[in-house]
Amino acid sequence: MKKASAKKVKKQVRADKPARKEGLLPPPVGTSDWVRFSRDSYCVDKTLILKDLIDSKSRVVLFTRPRRFGKTTMLEMIRAFYEPETLVEGRGMVKTEEFFTDKKIWAAGAKYRKEQGKHPVIFLSFKDVKWNTFGESIKFLNALLAPCVGNFAKAVEALELEAERDRLLRVMREQGDETDLSLSLGLLSKAVHAFTKRLPVILIDEYDQPITSASTHGYYDEMCTFMRVFLSGALKDNRHCHIGIMTGVLRVAKEGILSGLNNPAVWTVFEPEYAQYFGFTEDEVAEMARYYGAEDKLPEIKAWYDGYDFGGTEIYNPWSVLRYFQCKCKPDAYWLDTSSNDLITEIVQELPFDMEVTLHKLMTGNPVLVPMAKELGPYKQIRDNENTLYTLLVSAGYLKPVGAVKDGECEVMIPNHELKQVFYSEIVQKVRSFDKNGGIVAVERALRERDPFLFGKYLAAYLKESVSFFDTAAEGFYHGLVLGFIACFRNRFVVKSNRESGEGRYDISMRPLIEGMPGVVIELKAAEEETEDLDALAREARRQIDTREYTTEMLADFAAHGEKRDILKFGMAFYKKNLVVCKELPK
Repeated sequence: MKKASAKKVKKQVRADKPARKEGLLPPPVGTSDWVRFSRDSYCVDKTLILKDLIDSKSRVVLFTRPRRFGKTTMLEMIRAFYEPETLVEGRGMVKTEEFFTDKKIWAAGAKYRKEQGKHPVIFLSFKDVKWNTFGESIKFLNALLAPCVGNFAKAVEALELEAERDRLLRVMREQGDETDLSLSLGLLSKAVHAFTKRLPVILIDEYDQPITSASTHGYYDEMCTFMRVFLSGALKDNRHCHIGIMTGVLRVAKEGILSGLNNPAVWTVFEPEYAQYFGFTEDEVAEMARYYGAEDKLPEIKAWYDGYDFGGTEIYNPWSVLRYFQCKCKPDAYWLDTSSNDLITEIVQELPFDMEVTLHKLMTGNPVLVPMAKELGPYKQIRDNENTLYTLLVSAGYLKPVGAVKDGECEVMIPNHELKQVFYSEIVQKVRSFDKNGGIVAVERALRERDPFLFGKYLAAYLKESVSFFDTAAEGFYHGLVLGFIACFRNRFVVKSNRESGEGRYDISMRPLIEGMPGVVIELKAAEEETEDLDALAREARRQIDTREYTTEMLADFAAHGEKRDILKFGMAFYKKNLVVCKELPK
């Protein structure tokens, strides 16, 4: 009976697919080319997302999910559905209809079949926008947009307005300036609509990657302004667009890059809608196990890769399940090294070192009630807001929500055995690594003794252990690093960042909560060239604390509570792994 069941599944999956000598189609690992693996690999049919999108009549949609949960593959499938033709190796251009006749969307009815192949598609992926400066990012974005525009060169040439045509031609030749690029997607959709007489579909993968990189490397404001214009020009009330679909890891506040859009439909891990389309459901994993003759492995697969909860739907990690079958059912933490470390590095820098009880509960499989926000604040404030910490971990896939968010709180757990290993490797070890030689105690002593040089010594050690030369780029990076360094004192100090005080905004302040500790105000500077004088730069940072009266807020707080405390003023200057701390200015 078992063999007959496996044979039946095998026949169902292999229908209308090329034969393979080994008899079984392989898992589609290492490719997001849906057209290719839908024919040559084992394919889990997620095409009914098209039915839901068509029925919803949404004009702009954003899906946020952890990395490696099928977002890119989903966009490639949607692309194949709407495009009339696609290039297939060895066959040339073929009609895309043939890839859907055996799929669920085809059986859904004529209403959906008639949409197939009816729209040109503009597809962009921002996954590799990871540059140190805004200028480098703009240059790379031009390189991404050039072939995108080139795919519709005839439509561009046919534009009636010379200025619009010339602007797109400059982008196509990789000669566009910032204005050309920011307007290019909206103009391209106009050109395609006018030329083909059909509304294009706009697909944008990893929409938040440029902002993540900009936040890390210190050019957030420039990139946010650019992306706001870029996205609104293409997706806000654009009568030349059939539907715009974006994917990413994070849902940021509408005051950020989505502010120019009119109420986009945003579907996160907290909503039940569309939950079954990203990752594998339990039934899909069971069918896959039957196909590969591994039904006896289902308990092991469940223990290692199940446990995610997307809006109440039980979900398995798709990447890890596919790698599990590819590796002949050998369980391992396959997800560990697959995603960008930029985001989790920023998260780890914000983890309080006094989380021992919380970490112990999570590592032993217990739920923990934590602050939770469905929508993050403005992106550049995310790292400064401790309440967003667990939202980031849930969005990135490290924790799962248990139940709904209520009154700004939600219980969270580590989803499965794989994530216990990942969580320990990526988070717990990093959080504890600095204290392996008594670092926390030593830093606390340095503050209690008002010794800026000892404080600087341990901060410099943390800098050398925590980052590579490639991580060090701009003041914003060091700001995050110092916040991570002093996170261990959050049960002794109230730590604030980028707050107004006196005549400006200080970088970091530490308001003491226990007796005997001073207040601390820190101002940071980062040198751009090796030849810059770090001592002079540190003195400039220290002088800025006085000239702009950054201690005003803390002094007023002390007075209001009847406290008499001194305030340490640290000016810090960084270049790569080098650090100079200035406490007192020369007289």
